[in-house]
Amino acid sequence: MIRLTRSQVQPIGLDIGHDGVKMLQVETVGQTLAVVAAARQPFAAPARENPELRLASAVDLIRQMFRQGGFSGRRVVTAVPREILHVKNLRMPLIPQHELAAAVRFEARNIFPFDTDKAHIQILPAGEVRQGIDVRQEVIVLAARHEDVNAFVEQIHRCGCVLESMDVEACALYRSQERFIRRREDEQDVNILVDVGYRRCKIVIGRGRDISFMKSIDIGSQHLHEAVSRKLGITMDEARALRRRLIEAAPGPGLSLDAVRRDSVRQAVFDATRSTMEQLSREIALCLRYYSVTFRGQRPAKLRLFGGEAADPLLLGVLNAGLSIPVEAGRPLFSVDTSRMDAADRMGYMSEWASAFGLSLKLTSGSFAPRDGKPRDPAAPMAPTAEVVDMNKMLESAGAAPAAAGTSNEIAPPPQAPPQSAPQTTSNGIKREEIHA
Repeated sequence: MIRLTRSQVQPIGLDIGHDGVKMLQVETVGQTLAVVAAARQPFAAPARENPELRLASAVDLIRQMFRQGGFSGRRVVTAVPREILHVKNLRMPLIPQHELAAAVRFEARNIFPFDTDKAHIQILPAGEVRQGIDVRQEVIVLAARHEDVNAFVEQIHRCGCVLESMDVEACALYRSQERFIRRREDEQDVNILVDVGYRRCKIVIGRGRDISFMKSIDIGSQHLHEAVSRKLGITMDEARALRRRLIEAAPGPGLSLDAVRRDSVRQAVFDATRSTMEQLSREIALCLRYYSVTFRGQRPAKLRLFGGEAADPLLLGVLNAGLSIPVEAGRPLFSVDTSRMDAADRMGYMSEWASAFGLSLKLTSGSFAPRDGKPRDPAAPMAPTAEVVDMNKMLESAGAAPAAAGTSNEIAPPPQAPPQSAPQTTSNGIKREEIHA
């Protein structure tokens, strides 16, 4: 078969997280996408806890993945590290678009704890908001100091990478869904994306192709592992392995609370993590409430969960019970040919690849065809004084969204019963052989 459309290999999406490194490269053929190569490596425990060790460890892992991963070239797109990125919200008067950037830069001098003349400043217009009888435009302002960015770029160059561009994690996450919006009516849909990382959770809300809201919450996989470690009296690595095994053993929906109670290990894990999951649910509800009050318009139809925790049926169940809209695991590579990925990397929803996938699409334009043939459901002069928006205070004053009714039974897929063996138990009375099975 003769290929009439020339393929274009995109740069490698380089996702350096708190728990490991992921690299994903795609090629475009017309309006279709295919994975060229993908690789991921976890950090050792010391690197997960120490940012300085983490970046040095990432350099070694990236070199190793270049040697073994089959990538085409060394061009990469990566995200600005969350430790050096500062995010603020401004409410500006309605001024012409060509004057907005200069006006925001002027106001930014007063909202960041450093000299903005020595920093990179980018803006994301979030949309018009009503404040009393006035209409203002909300702007998300992103800033990173030159010295911090230069130090990071120097480390990336040590890996042998050719840095094509830098991005923001929230933008990369949203791009993984936005690139599949094709119909004009879909551009009015509200997309809610939640990426549960190792240390924190990112919430991104947008309408159509534009981001309107982003926020980080300091709840992540680490907090869930720690809760299980304390409850069962096991190490963090054991807790991490136990939770991963339970997630992999429950691939389908339909597990009731009674079924959870019949599995002593799963019940113990659920008891340990439930309060943390419910806290995350409340924080997300506050964000949804803030968005609905601030940006009037179409109601969101669903929330998509990404990251390593997206496939956890217990987390999905808690979020569905606590939020007023349905929650589902996101599938960022659903419409992409993944045949060249390793079988182990193609298991499940592949939700953890969302950021790397979005980074790999940074230099593309237009939209791509969804697999089912239909649009995928998404996923200067001085200006008048601006008002700084304190997101935390506004979210707290907004109040939580009401919980969904009738969600007390179905919370998780059916587990596979762990094997029973020797009587050695943890401090919680759970057999260690059940934890390590």
